Amino acid sequence: MSYVVSEALARLTADPWRQECAFTEELSTTNQELFAANGDDEVSNILNGWISQHQPCLFGRHAAKINMLSYCILTETDLSKDDRYIRDKIQSKRRDWLHDAFKGLKSGFVILALSERIALALPTTTQELAQRLCSLYLLKAIEHDQIYLDAVELEIPGQDRPTFRWDAGINYFCAQGDGRWWRDHRIPGGLAFSVNSVGHMVKSTKASIAMQEVHAALGVTPEEWSESTIDSLGKALLVAMQTINRAAETPDGRATELLPLPADSSNLPTCPVTLPASLANKDYCSYFGRYHTDWTLPSEYFRDDVRRPADLLTHILDFTYLFDSQLDNPDFINVGEGRQVRADDEDVEQRPTFKELITKRRKAVGRLVNRDEFGY
Repeated sequence: MSYVVSEALARLTADPWRQECAFTEELSTTNQELFAANGDDEVSNILNGWISQHQPCLFGRHAAKINMLSYCILTETDLSKDDRYIRDKIQSKRRDWLHDAFKGLKSGFVILALSERIALALPTTTQELAQRLCSLYLLKAIEHDQIYLDAVELEIPGQDRPTFRWDAGINYFCAQGDGRWWRDHRIPGGLAFSVNSVGHMVKSTKASIAMQEVHAALGVTPEEWSESTIDSLGKALLVAMQTINRAAETPDGRATELLPLPADSSNLPTCPVTLPASLANKDYCSYFGRYHTDWTLPSEYFRDDVRRPADLLTHILDFTYLFDSQLDNPDFINVGEGRQVRADDEDVEQRPTFKELITKRRKAVGRLVNRDEFGY
């Protein structure tokens, strides 16, 4: 059996800086509640409450408030078991999330490794553990400073049930971020991976609104639906810009910042919404990052520095996946609009029925025959 996770957990060392600089009050209080919680459901509820109030990403905060996040909680008891057990628990919760996402009930997934040892550990000693847990989630080897994606699908209600698929980015959060220059990626309880699909949230919200109207018109009992108000990619762009603009102030500046609108913006694609006055002079196509917001495991999160080192790279990052449908911007389909993976009316009509499939399968099954039937 493999015990990479438990061995990596045993090799963690305490962060001397954290012993001198306590967690912020809101994170410290939540830590205490999480470590004292009884069972995964209670942990999930506590964590969901923190995300709904304190998560810097407004999409995550919104999803938590309307119960669109699924959780996989890995306690110290779980983390002490062999890696096969940990992998299977993650994959079971992942399937539950994808099942609910398919029906439009969830859009995000959070895996939390809940451990006081992790929360108090020196960042450099957590990287092996983070990589291993991520590899057990994605079932592949994981490297730093790379973009890793999951995929999430949504079935649209109706006779033909068209289905859409989105690539969903995976981001790392941990308690070590609290008080450091990259504090926007802090989370209570230990370390976590968060998966969100903005495009899935938007389209499931549209479907929810439409089906609620249908149920009301027909006078039938409404089904359970998302209560999201982010029902267009234009609104999602506003939320994305507001998230970047709300990054925490630190002695090293904000980790992400909006850029000014270029003096000559004639070459930019048209903005899909009217920006409020606070954003009207900001670039709606790109923004500035002191870390790469799409990398799953940025290597700078595993350095012990509290202040931002001068040798780190900066990045110009992208908003256009939410609105620019030009051919050279495939992320608009893959991440924003969604790509249709189950067909429209014509294709559905051509699809064989269950009876036809069974008949065809039976024809493909061999049978014992007498050679005389064939004349030899």
